[in-house]
Amino acid sequence: MRKMAILTAALLATACNSPDTQQTEQVGADDAMTTDTGVNAPATDDMAMMENVSTADYVTRAAMSDMYEIEAGKLATDKAESPDVRRFGQMMVNDHTKSSQDMKRAVEGASAAAPAPTRLDAEHQGMIDRLKSAEGAAFDREYMSQQMTAHRKALALHEGYANSGDDAALKAFAQKVLPVIRTHHDRINQMQGAGAGSASGNTMGGTTGTTGAAGTTGTPSGTTGTGQTSTGGTSR
Repeated sequence: MRKMAILTAALLATACNSPDTQQTEQVGADDAMTTDTGVNAPATDDMAMMENVSTADYVTRAAMSDMYEIEAGKLATDKAESPDVRRFGQMMVNDHTKSSQDMKRAVEGASAAAPAPTRLDAEHQGMIDRLKSAEGAAFDREYMSQQMTAHRKALALHEGYANSGDDAALKAFAQKVLPVIRTHHDRINQMQGAGAGSASGNTMGGTTGTTGAAGTTGTPSGTTGTGQTSTGGTSR
């Protein structure tokens, strides 16, 4: 009887270590690894950001962005409660005025010239109207929220045309202006980021305070100089 029990136990141990069992365990481990490492995870937003647009669409949207940024920036310099937001608004006016001029020259040299719009469309006019109706800290929040959305769209637009545009002059313009757009985008992130001191408190918290970080006071003017000197263009 004792020998029979020992024999049964040995057979069970052999079955547990069979190739089929080991293969099942390995498949389970592989599935767990795939889940943990995100091998099958979708692409990030940054990877899917670029847009492929026609030359005519690129000219229209880039020019529209410049017109909006100039008008919105002028409102920010006049109405913003935060000194940082006012300085950022002035930077947008300066940079986008220059960008608009650069783009007009690029359109003149384009092989497939497309007329640029001369007035805001309904979407951008609605954004301006919301800024006009907002006051104080509410204006600051609305303006910076619009700026983040606008610069994300601008990055997608210009990166797309810089990589796959079919007009050499406008493609060169897109490549030239991209570093400035990224600089503006990074500055917006700094101003909206938690724990950024005065910039975050004034812009998002709705209170007026003294700018505390050394970089906060000097960054906007320095950023503008960097954008205009190194790229000759401006952000969207």
